Amino acid sequence: MARGLIVKLKDQQAAQPSRTSLVRLQAAAAPTEGWSSTRTHMAMVARRTGVSYLVHRQTAFAAQLIHAGKMVPLAQAQAEAARLRADPDVEWVVVNEMLHPAGVVSQAFDDPAYAQQTWLQERESVQDGRQGVANIAAAWDSLLDWTQNQGKTLSPVVVAVLDNGILPAPDMAGRVLPGYDFVSELDYSGDGDGLDNDPTDPGFSLSKVPASLRSGCSGPAAPWHGLRIEAMLGAQAGNALDGVGILAPVAGQVILPVRVGGMCGAAVSDIIEGMLWSAGISYQGSPARNPYPARVLNLSFGGDGSCADTGQHDAAWLYRDAINTLESKGVLVVASAGNGDAATFLGHALPTRPASCPGVLAVTALNQRGYKARYANLVNSSQQSAVAVAGGDIDAVTDGSGNVTYPLTDDGIVSLTNTGDAFPSTDYVMQSAVGTSFSAPTAAGVAALMLAVDPSLTVAELRTALTTQVAPFPTVFSNALPVCQIGVNGQGNCVCTFQTCGAGVLDAQRAVVWAMAHASANSGSAPNNATAASADSNCFVPDRLGGHSCASGSDGGGGGGSADEILLGLLAGGLALSLMRQRSARAWALKGGRR
Repeated sequence: MARGLIVKLKDQQAAQPSRTSLVRLQAAAAPTEGWSSTRTHMAMVARRTGVSYLVHRQTAFAAQLIHAGKMVPLAQAQAEAARLRADPDVEWVVVNEMLHPAGVVSQAFDDPAYAQQTWLQERESVQDGRQGVANIAAAWDSLLDWTQNQGKTLSPVVVAVLDNGILPAPDMAGRVLPGYDFVSELDYSGDGDGLDNDPTDPGFSLSKVPASLRSGCSGPAAPWHGLRIEAMLGAQAGNALDGVGILAPVAGQVILPVRVGGMCGAAVSDIIEGMLWSAGISYQGSPARNPYPARVLNLSFGGDGSCADTGQHDAAWLYRDAINTLESKGVLVVASAGNGDAATFLGHALPTRPASCPGVLAVTALNQRGYKARYANLVNSSQQSAVAVAGGDIDAVTDGSGNVTYPLTDDGIVSLTNTGDAFPSTDYVMQSAVGTSFSAPTAAGVAALMLAVDPSLTVAELRTALTTQVAPFPTVFSNALPVCQIGVNGQGNCVCTFQTCGAGVLDAQRAVVWAMAHASANSGSAPNNATAASADSNCFVPDRLGGHSCASGSDGGGGGGSADEILLGLLAGGLALSLMRQRSARAWALKGGRR
């Protein structure tokens, strides 16, 4: 489905002989003719080409967004775009396709504890069954040593999460910056309004969409999709609430929620505008400039289509130009590779767009054992920057009647979600979900940790480090698996290669250590503006797991943890940090704190 067209009209003042180039490539560009004249000009072109619309507004790159007030089949929008492109007053047209998040299914856990967040913990051997995780806990250990023993501090960093929005979860208090809602159409917003400065996720219910506009509309497979990702990144530690986020070592507000997904997906135009605003870039028709520009942008929405340069002004061109603009501002875009076929959850040979765009770090999903997740799309590191990391896995189970279900086959990505259905409740739980949606924020979080170590890192340096400081794909498993094949659709679980799953398994520890070395070699190249937190403001292991209470300064924990299980220390010039050693913590926590 699509929600209208993004149209760039030719500049009416370009008739002057000295002005021969009609192509505007800058996000902040605006037509030289006034808005009233532009509206009249667009109406004349639409009448000539037989394209009708009810809504007309300005957007980035000096373009206009037009649509009929509802979603239409993609083929219809493409036909209208072709007619407009043939008009001599039209410079380019992009179909405003609706994109969807790459989440799959979810399963509840009774115990909301770090011990169940196996995707955060240390990598284990093939025999132990956890080669596909990012080794986050080991990276935390390295950060602890760097800050405590070497006297370093962590700089503030902001990650923009372009998704379905945020909820006021207690575990995210003090971690979320003022964001924005870019779901521009009232009928699909679900919150009773359009563009505004409230990025709250209103929940999904078709009843919120007028009955006449519901065709082609379906909700996310994993509800509260944005909150899950934001909590993966920003959840606090040591507050006896819920789980832990990748950026727990970094003090303060680290998450910028940018709502781009409404009741029926996310429109390309809303995504582009959200990307630009996240980086603090003004554009035609933009809201007030974002005062908290992000350095990393996580996008777990995607649509079919290549991002190759066809020489045309199409959606791929629009994405490429926006991504180039963001890179010029020092912003890394991290995108999920997509979940393949929606009917069978078998991966496709190509990643979705914008993961397929140059300049993006594309991330596909492994299961925790380290082979390609059943549903995950392929990514080819010989053609783009790409890595793989645990995103959970599913299996296809057929009952006696031929009905197929897709249960989880490993722990998945356990993160925070809301207990509400169509509307948010006041209760929050930890829950497991799978999908490349939840692999991308792991990579985004690692990139942010690197920037907290060394804010002078460029986008190119981040991409290079994240794709070279990786662990090799495991190749030996107890069950026989085929090797993933280049260019083949419909592949389920298979053994990854450089050409099918990216450069390797994302390795947070190697990447963070690389950033430390870079910071030492380039000391003085950029100011370190880390703000010291009070020593009792944050603990790194929730007290309910038997960790020490940073506030009390006690030597003992609530569950009897001992020194070989909990490593205590200070991070970021006074930010209290204690890291649970994975080799004993998980078994200990699951036994209720008994050795």
